[in-house]
Amino acid sequence: MTAILEARGLHAGYGAATVLRGVDLAIHPGETIGLMGRNGMGKTTLIRALLGQIPASGGQVLLDGADAAGQTVFRRVRRGIAVVPEGRGIFATLSVRENLRLAERPGIDGARDWTEARVLDLFPRLGQRIDNGGNQLSGGEQQMLAIGRALMTNPRVLILDEATEGLAPLIRDEIWRVIRLVRAAGIAAVVVDKTVAAVLSLADRVVVLVKGEVVFSGPPADLTRDAAAMHRHLGVDAG
Repeated sequence: MTAILEARGLHAGYGAATVLRGVDLAIHPGETIGLMGRNGMGKTTLIRALLGQIPASGGQVLLDGADAAGQTVFRRVRRGIAVVPEGRGIFATLSVRENLRLAERPGIDGARDWTEARVLDLFPRLGQRIDNGGNQLSGGEQQMLAIGRALMTNPRVLILDEATEGLAPLIRDEIWRVIRLVRAAGIAAVVVDKTVAAVLSLADRVVVLVKGEVVFSGPPADLTRDAAAMHRHLGVDAG
C-alpha cells in the first residue's frame, strides 16, 4: 500500500543547524502513528519538513509515492494533510463559526463527510460558543476548535502536535476520546503528545526520535516490553 506521506532518509534543520538526520517515516491510509521523544528531539521539525515549511537538506518527502520537492505548503495540504499545530493557531478575532467555515472544503475525492454540523456534534461546547471569538475561548475550547477546523478540510491525514499540552484532565480525556473517534472514522493520524500511556494505547505504530534520528519504529507492545528503552528515550517506566 502506497503511503500518503513519507520521509525517506530525511535531513533538515534551521540554517547551519541540522536537526533531522536520515529520518524514515511512512504514514499509510487509516494508520495512527505515535511520534514520540523527549523535548527538542526533532518531532516538530519533522512535521514542518513533511509539510514543506522548512526545506529538506537531504533525502526525500513523498506524497502518494511522488517526490514532493518544490511543492509549496499550500499544495501539500491540499492533498489531504491537516495539522493541529502546537499553540493551536486559531484566528483570535474570528468567531468559532468563522474559524470553522474558513477551513471548510471537500476532500481530494470530493467527499464532505466532515461538516460544521458534524464537528459541533463532536464538540457540543463549540456549539454553545459558536459566536464567541477565538480569544474568548478557554485553552481546551481552543484545542477543540483547532481540531474541528482541521476536520473541516476533510483530511486523509490529521497531524496533532502536542495534542493535550496544558489542558485540564477532563479536557484531555475529551481530546483523547475525539482522537479515537477520528481514528475509527478511517483518517490516518500522527499524534505527538507527552502523555505516553495515552499515545501507546491508541497508536498502531510508534516512532521514537532521539537527536533527530529514529531509534525505534514498531508496534507499541514491542516498545513497552523494552523497559530500558522506555526509560532512556521517554523518561517513563514500562507498566
